[in-house]
Amino acid sequence: MQYLMSSKWALTERFEITDQMGTPIFEVHGNFGLHKEITFRTPSGQELAKLKKHVLTNKYEVIVGGQHVAEVHHTGVFGEHFEIGTSQGNIDARGDFGGWNYTLASVAGVIGTVSREMAFREKFIVDIADGQNDVFILATVLAIDNIHDERRGDQGMGGGMLGGGMLGGGMPGMGRFP
Repeated sequence: MQYLMSSKWALTERFEITDQMGTPIFEVHGNFGLHKEITFRTPSGQELAKLKKHVLTNKYEVIVGGQHVAEVHHTGVFGEHFEIGTSQGNIDARGDFGGWNYTLASVAGVIGTVSREMAFREKFIVDIADGQNDVFILATVLAIDNIHDERRGDQGMGGGMLGGGMLGGGMPGMGRFP
C-alpha cells in the first residue's frame, strides 16, 4: 500500500496520512509537553498506535494496539542507519535520511520504502510491502524522522525540540525546507 504525507506539519498539531487518491486514512496527533508522544488514529478517532520518546535519549517506543512492539534508535556516526528492534527480529533502515529516500528491511527483505516527490506541493511517499502492518511501518517512519530531526538540532542545525521533521513544520524558518 502507498501512503502520502504533505510536506508541512508540526508535531504539536494534527495532520493526516492519505492514500494515493488523497483520502484520509490516519490522523496523527503530536503532544510534546512533558512527555513526547505521537498518536495514530482512524478518522473516527480510534487510537491505533502511539510513539513515546524515551526520556534523555533519542529512542522511541512503538506501541500498536496497546502493546509494545518495537524500539527505534539511531546507530552509526553520520545518521546513515537506524535500527528497529522488534520481538520478531531487527529491522534496518538505510539510505539518505536527509533527502528522505531510504528503505526498511528485515531478514525477509524490503518491507517499506520512503521517498520524496518533488511537485507543486511536495509530498512524502511511504510504500509498504504486502502483508506488513501499515500502522507500525508509518509509526516507525515518523520515529526515524523525529530522531533524525533531533540529531540535527543537537548539531546546531535548527531542528530538535521545535517539532516537525521530514515534512517541515516547527517554527517558521527553522524546518528543513524554507
